[in-house]
Amino acid sequence: MGMWTIPKGSENNSRFTDEELDEFIDKLADAVHRRGMSVPAVMALEMAKPLSFIGYSSLVVFAPMLELIFDPVKMEKMQAVAGDRDRIEKLIVAIENLEKAEKDIKEGESREQK
Repeated sequence: MGMWTIPKGSENNSRFTDEELDEFIDKLADAVHRRGMSVPAVMALEMAKPLSFIGYSSLVVFAPMLELIFDPVKMEKMQAVAGDRDRIEKLIVAIENLEKAEKDIKEGESREQK
């Protein structure tokens, strides 16, 4: 294990089940999609994937201050997502799937109008 890798099986993964984190990812993807920020979010996540260690570390360092503003449980879930590149990829896929579903719905409506 190198210096820049996040150890698997650390406390961030043991507190939440995979189902809880997947549900959090779906909620996060839905929130991004509803705000119309899908493209910038996917671009930012793709660019940040190689630097996930830095994002995870900064969330850990600033967590005490951020927990004053945000829900502490959500912050811990965000740390778990940011610390795992596979979960970041799941978030990207969830956002893209929501965009694709909306596009399919709009195309279906336009075909019905013709």
